[in-house]
Amino acid sequence: MAFDPREALREAGILNSPLAAEVEEAFATLTREEVALLISLKDKLPAALPGVLAHAGAGGEWSRPEVEAHTVPVEGKCLCGAWSGSGSGAD
Repeated sequence: MAFDPREALREAGILNSPLAAEVEEAFATLTREEVALLISLKDKLPAALPGVLAHAGAGGEWSRPEVEAHTVPVEGKCLCGAWSGSGSGAD
């Protein structure tokens, strides 16, 4: 039987809902190694991304899918031009 990456990901519990055709096509091109990597990360990602996953319900649906606006001006976070390019970091 030929390897079906989508079925392997479903069996691992990674894919569990109907997906858009484009997404199905993308998953269909994965190699065995790529699928194995995704499966190995399945239990590690929740620990690494708790803030992101906190908004996802048990069914994988987002409880807060909207974009949040932040009030800090972009200029306050931008370090554009902070480095002179000399490489010493002291400029």
